[in-house]
Amino acid sequence: MKQEKAKMHYAWKIVIACILMKLGTGGATAAAVGNFITPIVQELGCKVSQLTMFTSIQAISMALLYTTAARFITTKRVGLVIGISSVLEVVGLALMGLYRTVQMFYISGVMIGVAQAFTGFVSIPILLNMWFRKKNGTVLGIVTAVGTASAILYTLLSAKLITSLGWRNAYFIMAAMAAVITIPAVFALIRSPQEVGCEPYGAEEELPKGETVTTRQEATGLTKQQAFRLPLLYIAWTACVLFSYACGIAGYATNFATIELKQTIQFGAAVGVCSNLGGTLSSIIVGKINDRYGVKAGLLWGGVTTALGYTIMFLSFRNPLFAYPAIFVVGLGNSMYMVQCPLLARNIVGTAHYSEIWSLMMMINSLIGGGLYASIGLFYDKFGSYRGAFVMGIVLYAIAGILGAISIDKSRKMKERMGEAAL
Repeated sequence: MKQEKAKMHYAWKIVIACILMKLGTGGATAAAVGNFITPIVQELGCKVSQLTMFTSIQAISMALLYTTAARFITTKRVGLVIGISSVLEVVGLALMGLYRTVQMFYISGVMIGVAQAFTGFVSIPILLNMWFRKKNGTVLGIVTAVGTASAILYTLLSAKLITSLGWRNAYFIMAAMAAVITIPAVFALIRSPQEVGCEPYGAEEELPKGETVTTRQEATGLTKQQAFRLPLLYIAWTACVLFSYACGIAGYATNFATIELKQTIQFGAAVGVCSNLGGTLSSIIVGKINDRYGVKAGLLWGGVTTALGYTIMFLSFRNPLFAYPAIFVVGLGNSMYMVQCPLLARNIVGTAHYSEIWSLMMMINSLIGGGLYASIGLFYDKFGSYRGAFVMGIVLYAIAGILGAISIDKSRKMKERMGEAAL
């Protein structure tokens, strides 16, 4: 009996696998654009917005398969699905070292986007929701934080590799590292609760004796049809779309430092590191804030840190060193899309049909927010400055936070009415 008690719940093996995904393919693909923009633009003679179109194509490709990914992850052998997708992700990254025209990068955009539909923003929350009935926000925050920390390491590594070996070899080395770290772990560890034959972590604590997980979830969660009839869901959804687009602004920090502030690639890489350091802390902080104080507190955190950070950013035009603290503070609120939005949706719809509902929401989020990512580069292409983008980030975060808070209030009132009707 003591040995049984001491045995680690399989849910924590899922967390380990998710962490290795973030340390491998997640980090490598996150750093696939930042430091590479300036050398590629200079070598190929293209515009910034032409190259960053790669990210928009990646986001669109990913979004179009979100609902398919959610269905596969919840009905097929999840380890096999995510494993094959991880292989495709690595191949797409490696091919980027071979391209001779900017349009060829769009091929990898499609490949990585398709793969990340099964390994990224939708799959990780669904997988953790599948395995955790308590501490979901904290665990999601930790995994996301590891992903952000991984992006820091790959950002530093890519800067070193680009300056010493060239940007093409940098892609090859990063792809090889991602393959070794992620692929074996995914195939070996990732399973569904049904495959392993155990209940999710915390399920036994939240259920009354004799009640199953299924009946509990069906009693409290909204169906897909019920959810999409609610006006409040569309209010929350709009907030998620705004966060999706606004979070992309921080992705231009490295390019801002090297092109607009005319600093070195190493300086730009350091700016990217500061952004990711803030993002790492943000993921953990936002997850804990949600678990302890609620979703509205998490929304407030994002709005305040983003407004403060972009305000400080304007000082970097006088002294580039201000870019470091500015982007760090911005990073403290930059997990709104990856951590706050899934938790916002989960708070409203429950866990029973969360995977179906969130995957469809994410599809639209990415089509709009990710599809418009390249438009942020137009601020520099058209006006020669990212000032307008910084102001836009403050405004979008404020609007999204207000809409998110409204949806939470309406959801609470709806649940109170449903509870009274049940009595």
